[in-house]
Amino acid sequence: MRITGGTVRKAIFIWAVLCAVLLTAYAGAWAQTIVLPLIDRPGVCLYCHHVKEAFAAAETSIDLLLMDARLEENPLWDYLLAAFARGVTIRVLLDESDWAPSITKRNRPTIEYLRSHGIDARFDDPAVTTHAKLVVVDRRVVILGSTNWNRHAFTNQEQANVVVEDAQIGEVFASYFDRLWTETLIPAGVKLDLAPLETEVQLIIPLPETVGTGNYARLLLKLLGRAQRSVQVVIYRISYYPAFPASLSNEILRALVDAAARGLDVRVLIDDCAFFPTSAAANLQAANYLTSRGVEVRFDDPDETTHAKLIIIDREDTLLGSTNWNYYALEMNNEVAIAFIGLPDVAAPFVSFFEMLWEKGGSGSARQQTHP
Repeated sequence: MRITGGTVRKAIFIWAVLCAVLLTAYAGAWAQTIVLPLIDRPGVCLYCHHVKEAFAAAETSIDLLLMDARLEENPLWDYLLAAFARGVTIRVLLDESDWAPSITKRNRPTIEYLRSHGIDARFDDPAVTTHAKLVVVDRRVVILGSTNWNRHAFTNQEQANVVVEDAQIGEVFASYFDRLWTETLIPAGVKLDLAPLETEVQLIIPLPETVGTGNYARLLLKLLGRAQRSVQVVIYRISYYPAFPASLSNEILRALVDAAARGLDVRVLIDDCAFFPTSAAANLQAANYLTSRGVEVRFDDPDETTHAKLIIIDREDTLLGSTNWNYYALEMNNEVAIAFIGLPDVAAPFVSFFEMLWEKGGSGSARQQTHP
């Protein structure tokens, strides 16, 4: 489904060069915006198809910002090399981790392979985790969401992504990439103006994040606070921190509880993280916190991995990207997300995705017996 033309009336973003100096601000009619939701089920990779299409159509540049980009069993590299052979400028920035050497080990062969073919590929700052999954083509086409570049992500997982074709949106994410590439991205240097949410307008809000920005959480808390009917969440990883009540993750959980107390239909679908005991325990703790306070929670089908990070509010506001709900994701990582405000046509396919997962899911109390 494509959302074009007059459907999107306004969008706004504010991107700071320095903490108080604005590089660009935009609010106006969007006559040429295209939004294409991408929902992937096991065995279906619409994301792969549209990345291939974007690479095949690229004219000037391709920028890739990825946490996990495996070399083996990944057909997307052939399309990237074909674009490079046509003269397209390509930059690839992958995560190098000083806390998880396995991430660096997985990404290193990819960087060496790309460099051997003449492509400019490098690691990010190892002190900051790049958890983003971002593709920017010709500084105009943006593909982002939850999909890493590996076989499991492409073939076995539930994913939520989106394609946005728009010059202004593209420039926001391209500028973000530029600053990561040149190591000039300032911690807490991206500030989002939430004032437009006070008016009845349709918005597209890009959310490039780095250390100390917290814009994703600020926006989500604002949306949850003004929700009137429903909140539907699909989340891979979620944490509740009893010792840190002021954490952003805790604030989000409290906002869900408050929404349920107001009588809203609040439902949260969480991955059971069966392959990662620490994450499974954290998800269960958060689920117990929510269910004990009136929020409906289900875990996904234990035979599948639900890797999406998706929130739909009142069936017309959609927030999706790479951001999980824990301390590092919300406050310390390089993450990318995007919000579609007042756009029920964008929300509709994601609502159907949520309902399908919800029907297949199991209750938190039942899963507690599986993961004590």
